[in-house]
Amino acid sequence: MSKIIARENIIDLIRTFFKKEEFTEVETPLLVASPDPAPYNEVFETRIFKNTSAYLAPSPEFFLKKIIAREKIDKVFQICKSFRNPEEIDPLHNPEFTILEWYRTEANYTDLMKDCEKLINFISKKFFLQYPISNIQYQKKIIDITSPWPRISVKEAFGKYANIDLDEFSDLEKAKEIAQKKGYLVEKKTSWEQLYHQIFLNEIEPKFPKDKPLILFDYPAQLAALAKLKEKDKRYTERFEFYIGGLELGNGYSELTDPVEQEKRLKADLKERKKTGKKIFDFDRDFVKSLKTMPETAGIAVGVDRLIMLFTDAKTIQEVITFPTGKIFKK
Repeated sequence: MSKIIARENIIDLIRTFFKKEEFTEVETPLLVASPDPAPYNEVFETRIFKNTSAYLAPSPEFFLKKIIAREKIDKVFQICKSFRNPEEIDPLHNPEFTILEWYRTEANYTDLMKDCEKLINFISKKFFLQYPISNIQYQKKIIDITSPWPRISVKEAFGKYANIDLDEFSDLEKAKEIAQKKGYLVEKKTSWEQLYHQIFLNEIEPKFPKDKPLILFDYPAQLAALAKLKEKDKRYTERFEFYIGGLELGNGYSELTDPVEQEKRLKADLKERKKTGKKIFDFDRDFVKSLKTMPETAGIAVGVDRLIMLFTDAKTIQEVITFPTGKIFKK
C-alpha cells in the first residue's frame, strides 16, 4: 500500500473513531493574532491589513477551548495543519505538520489515557484487519498494544533510569549540582528546564521499553504548560505523554481553568521568550477570558504524521508527508 493511500485510510479511521465516540468535529483558524507563547515555539509570522502581525497557529488549542467554553459542546476534536518554525528539520519534525486534538468536559487526564489506548487499538484492528488486536511491528520490533498500557510517573522514571530524586532535583541549585556531578555542561545561565531535558533525553527516554506502549505521567510543575496542578502535591501536574516504539505520540492534561493562574503562566512564558530572543507578541486575552465559563476539561494533542509513521513502519516523518518542507525549500 502506498504511503498516500495509507495516510488517507488512517485519517479516515481517526474520524470514524471519534464519530463513533460521539465527538463533534470542529474547525479553528490557522491564521491567528496571538499564538501559544510556549518558550520553545518559534512561529511563522506574516502581515495582514499591511501593518498588522499575524501568525500561523502552532496548535488549535486556544480556539478549541473557546469552543468548549462558549458553545457548551461536551466533546470536540479537530484534525488540522499546525506550524512551527525550527532552525533545522530532523527525522521526527516537519515545520508544517498534521495534528489531532480532542477535548472532553467533566473528564481528567486519566480519561484521556483510556481514549489513547482505545484509539490506537481501533486503528490497528481496522488498518491491519486483525482481530483480536495483539501487536504491531515498527522498525523490526514487535509491540504489544493490548490494554492496559504500562504507566510510570516522571518521578519514578527519574529514580529508576537516572538515579535522581526528582523532589530534590526541583530546586535549581541542587539540580545544577546533580547535573554537574553527572558530567553535564552547567553554566550560570543554565535554566532548570535545560537541565531537566538534558538528563531526560540522554538517560531516561532512550531506556523506555520498545515492546509495549508507555504512558509517562505527572510532570513537574515547571513543565506544567496549560495543565492543572495536582491537588495533593502541587510540585507536579496532571499531565502525561504517551510513547509507542520509541515515538513520542501525544501530550495531554487535565486543563487549567483558572484564568488568573493561566494569565500568570502566559506572561511568564513571554518573559522567557524575551530572555531567549524569540518573537514577542501579546497573549490571547480572549482565551484567558473564556476560561471563566469553561467546565472541568481534559485535552490532548497527537501527532498524526507520527501515528502514520508507526502504522506504516516509516523511519522518518518525511516518508509519510507527500511534499515535506525540506524538499520544497532548499537551504
